[in-house]
Amino acid sequence: MMIKKAFISISYCILLSSCIPPETVDEVQIVESMGYDLAEGDKFQTTVAVAIFKPSEGGSEFKSETIDFNGTSRFGSLIDIERSSSKPIARGKMLASLFGEDLSKKGIGRVLEKRDPTIGKRMDLCVIEGNVKELLEGDYPLDQTVSRYIKELLNQREKRNLPNTNLHKFMYSYYSKTQDPIMPLLKKHQDKIEVSGLALFNGDKYVDKLYPDKLLIFKMLYENVKMGDYEASLENNQHVVLETIKSNVDYKITNSMTNPVIKIKVQMSAFVNETVSSVEYHTKSDIEKLERLLEKDLTEKGQQMIKQFKEQEIDPLGIADRARSQTRGWKSDKWEQLYPNAPVQINFTLDIIESGISY
Repeated sequence: MMIKKAFISISYCILLSSCIPPETVDEVQIVESMGYDLAEGDKFQTTVAVAIFKPSEGGSEFKSETIDFNGTSRFGSLIDIERSSSKPIARGKMLASLFGEDLSKKGIGRVLEKRDPTIGKRMDLCVIEGNVKELLEGDYPLDQTVSRYIKELLNQREKRNLPNTNLHKFMYSYYSKTQDPIMPLLKKHQDKIEVSGLALFNGDKYVDKLYPDKLLIFKMLYENVKMGDYEASLENNQHVVLETIKSNVDYKITNSMTNPVIKIKVQMSAFVNETVSSVEYHTKSDIEKLERLLEKDLTEKGQQMIKQFKEQEIDPLGIADRARSQTRGWKSDKWEQLYPNAPVQINFTLDIIESGISY
């Protein structure tokens, strides 16, 4: 009886599997990224970057090609694109979703991958300064598709100054009442794509940006850092380039529901890569003086950043979320009333562990 049941089960699996048409990479168009630009009226332009498998003399390779269509919904555009495609479209390998600057300022809610089970939660989201279609159709001197170029660029920058971001983290902040979303900013520059900053969102709208020179400060306030680089312009025309070995951030928030005080401490260690200065550093006390100057610079810029966030009425650092986790009986509406006037004290502590300066 058991043998009969096993035979029936195996036969059933064989019959089922025979009903599924096999697909190989040269028979489908693999969607690696999708981009959205603002179009006329209530429409947006969807541009899909697909990886095309092409045999070559050296074996085989993937090339990037684009398909675009104007529509009023994300899935409607996909249906129209699939109708005009010569091969079936496979969306299970999506690497990035890109949003044009104009569309992002108006709101990206219509085109977010909210409930698509074929999309992985680690997919990257980016705002493009300029036109997404132009960026995806660019000719870049690399032996890889444009989508993989973007993916590797973001992975490399996230190991240094860019905070860790992906679809899962964006959607957590998007639906959260205690944090606002962020995305990397990219732009096409001649035959390259570069990270041009960090896009700050209020809900689904892109409302402000951080420039590249502020990224490491944001990242050190946002999460613990293993590596990064920072250029500081100090008093007396001093120019210092730091490479961070590591940093740890700690938030302490008191009296959240009555008179909140936010204290942020960042402990960091770094070595000095370069100094351009008329001031000479020869002794240990000289190095300690340099540490204090850099701490002051980092603290002041951190304070300016918090002021910028308050003016935009956004909280990309998730200070409210940290306050909630530290406060019993925390209420979001009360916090929103108190936070705009709450003092935020930032304290950077720097330890220069190695430098080209002798003392």
